[in-house]
Amino acid sequence: MKVLIATDCYTFQTGGITNVVLSLEKGLRDRGHEVKVLALSNTGKSYRDGDSYYVGSLPFPDYPEHRFSLNLKDPLVSELIAWNPDIIHLHTEFTICRMAKYIARKTGTPIVMTTHTDFEYFNFGRFRNTAFVTWLGKSWGKGVYKEAVKVIVPAQKAAGFAHLLPHQDKVVVIPNGIMTERYRKPVSDDEKKALMEAAGFTDNGHTLVMVTRLSKEKNVIEILEYMPPLIKAVPDVQLLIVGDGPDRKRLEKFVLENGIKEHVHFEGRIDPDEVYKYYNLGNVFVSASLFELHSMSYLEAMSVGLPLVCREDMSLRGVLDDGVNGYIYETEQEFVEKTSKLLEDAELRGKMSRAAWAKADATDVSHFIDNTLALYDSVCGH
Repeated sequence: MKVLIATDCYTFQTGGITNVVLSLEKGLRDRGHEVKVLALSNTGKSYRDGDSYYVGSLPFPDYPEHRFSLNLKDPLVSELIAWNPDIIHLHTEFTICRMAKYIARKTGTPIVMTTHTDFEYFNFGRFRNTAFVTWLGKSWGKGVYKEAVKVIVPAQKAAGFAHLLPHQDKVVVIPNGIMTERYRKPVSDDEKKALMEAAGFTDNGHTLVMVTRLSKEKNVIEILEYMPPLIKAVPDVQLLIVGDGPDRKRLEKFVLENGIKEHVHFEGRIDPDEVYKYYNLGNVFVSASLFELHSMSYLEAMSVGLPLVCREDMSLRGVLDDGVNGYIYETEQEFVEKTSKLLEDAELRGKMSRAAWAKADATDVSHFIDNTLALYDSVCGH
């Protein structure tokens, strides 16, 4: 089968969507399918790198790590039309979406779309469930997904999003998968020590790790607000934050103003092939995000055996079993009590670590590829 994957988030970005696309691309190729990827270049120039087609783009003024292009008829698009894919799998609703739909119209190729984002929450926050926002989401989604034969969501939480309400008959739940072997690579004691020292930390067994985009919707500020009381409970606790984004300066300012700089380190963006090393520096993974659908960072953390401590959210269903492979919290007091308990009880942490490892095994990418291929076959009539 010839599969064209189309995405705005690819090799130049770190994040869940990128990891899903890379997992899908590799998994399909490993099964013998012919795969090409249409994505955005990180410059104004278009070029081809093997089976990856990068269309020249520009940065968004207020969100420079995200890019866009207005070039619908790039020569690379014409090349993909001539290739004539059997199916087009869209992982975006924006720039590349327009180009991929143009290819589909020219070739008659069926489209499958995956939605990765709670757009109502992203744009309107706590007002997401108001009548106006629901109407707006439905109106926008009606057109965006109109040409798709099926719309994949990674978790049941997403099925009821306003922008998908006009297309409930198309919605299919396929949980994301994780390439566990990508994160279960050994990290030597000397390398761990060097990375810890570079962060200004020591390997004291009390290290929290976050791997996330630093943007407001990820709610990183809540974890930082809870650090002072956690420090009182566990004086040598350390928080390692891996990732970058538009909210970084505000978060760094908060750390300085609240006197917790010795306990918090911002590592910045890390090459995706190196991220596994930073998960391996932690003892517990933490997150306060209410924006997740089926978070790849949660799966990645569990794949190296990290217990999770996460903010209560519907996205945790089937991922975090409270008291088994980590804890769910709703208040500052619960966060401090549960996190400090995990950090200070090595036996408990070991038990939850083994459960996290097993949970990651159950979400191995092979299941994700099986389910996606079955959907492709149904769409193509195989």
